[in-house]
Amino acid sequence: MDGSQSTTASTDEGVESSNEKESSPWTGQTKLLAYGIASAVLFGIGLLLTEPIGEMAVDVDLKPFFIPYVLIAINRFGLSTMSIGLGAALGEGVLDIFEGYELDDPIGFLGYFLGFTVFGWYLHEVADDPTRLRSLTFGAILGAFVQAVFEAGAFLIFESTAGPIDAVISTVGNTITHGLILGAVPLMILVKSLPTLEERISTLSNRVSES
Repeated sequence: MDGSQSTTASTDEGVESSNEKESSPWTGQTKLLAYGIASAVLFGIGLLLTEPIGEMAVDVDLKPFFIPYVLIAINRFGLSTMSIGLGAALGEGVLDIFEGYELDDPIGFLGYFLGFTVFGWYLHEVADDPTRLRSLTFGAILGAFVQAVFEAGAFLIFESTAGPIDAVISTVGNTITHGLILGAVPLMILVKSLPTLEERISTLSNRVSES
């Protein structure tokens, strides 16, 4: 009799737990949407603060890549990564529309999405420890490099006065400004100065959890 009651209680608890999950407002799709919106808004605000500085060299500027990087770092690699990357690309795209749409904008949009996705893939799927300075630095630079290649390619294709040297300068320069100066450096400072953030990232690493 006691065993039957225990089984019934367990079943009831399981049903209640299932109902709680189903009734929770934070479903998977809701979270993905929230990540995308947060990335778009925060990255857009960051761009409003950095873009007035202007270009530092040929097609080289400052963009706060650390903002999407932090959001990606605290979420397991997957759809959330792509949602955050897409959100950042949309944030940039909206500002581009207000500044004046250009033919190379779609290429840049794709570059942002892929660059941020590659960062998340490396940090959570490849790096031995995503909280190490080496992992954060390399991932940030790698993601920025992917985006910079697309940016430079679009610049070379659509800018009549641009040449191969300009494309190289653009790629190297944006990799440094986006991936290092406003990428890895602030990202490392935030991770190492906030223990809860570092702990969150370490628990999400697939490689750490497997070892």
